[in-house]
Amino acid sequence: MSFLKNFKEVRIENTNACHYKCIMCPREKLMRKIGIMKNEDFLLVMKRLKGFEGVFHLHGFGEPLLDRGLLEKVKLAKKYYPGSKSAIITTLGVKIENDYFEKLIKSGLDTLTVSIYGFTKKNYQQVHKFDGLNLVKKNLLKLSNAMKNKKGDFHANIKIPGPTNYPLITDENLEGIKSFIDWCENTGFKIKTWPYVHNYGIGRSYNLDQNKKVCPVIDGARKQILNITWDLNVVPCHFDFNSSIKIGNLRDKNLEEIFKSEKYFDFVLAHKTNNFSSFLVCQNCEKLEY
Repeated sequence: MSFLKNFKEVRIENTNACHYKCIMCPREKLMRKIGIMKNEDFLLVMKRLKGFEGVFHLHGFGEPLLDRGLLEKVKLAKKYYPGSKSAIITTLGVKIENDYFEKLIKSGLDTLTVSIYGFTKKNYQQVHKFDGLNLVKKNLLKLSNAMKNKKGDFHANIKIPGPTNYPLITDENLEGIKSFIDWCENTGFKIKTWPYVHNYGIGRSYNLDQNKKVCPVIDGARKQILNITWDLNVVPCHFDFNSSIKIGNLRDKNLEEIFKSEKYFDFVLAHKTNNFSSFLVCQNCEKLEY
């Protein structure tokens, strides 16, 4: 129990599947197997986390709503950890049943964040590589209706790029942002801006003026995030989209064994000595705090 107090947040990747090909997301470089976490595996994770008292993020390098077992996973998290909070980040560009959001809210989900980076039909398709803006708006209306009858503390917000968020803010996007924000706020949603896009280490070429500070996974906010992939690998950083740094698997080890392992020691030592020859994904990472 004392070991788990090191973590304030657990990110459980329910799936790494996604039909989007967003320009800021290096899905074309994804080499690991695509899959959805089985509910029995999720149950094993719940048992491994005995004593956790923070927030569950039930998403990873994929679209969480593609997991038809998501409702049951949220229920299991609430059953095993009734005092915890749970959250997902979604594009909302998935065809769902009309009462899906009512069921999702009743399952115990606390926060749903919708990630949107294009604000006209054309620009949405340019950024997300999917003609999905109309579908997203339809789903937002379904979500808004579901929230009118909600019980508890559930809330939803919409995440959009901030004004300096290269390369997502184009002139056309700027023209569409205001009308889109007005539409969202009139529909009952709060807007949050996201100031950065991450380069995923080897994924993109954003934010190349890297700082020399120690990675926040080693000494910072992201050290308090536990990352578990859909196939139960524990990885130190959720921006390691290919899970190239596997420090253990929850099928055969508990968390204390994993974080006291030689693999994790080598990862920490590499950052302390600034020697990333064995960790390619870390070599060009800009080490942003979020």
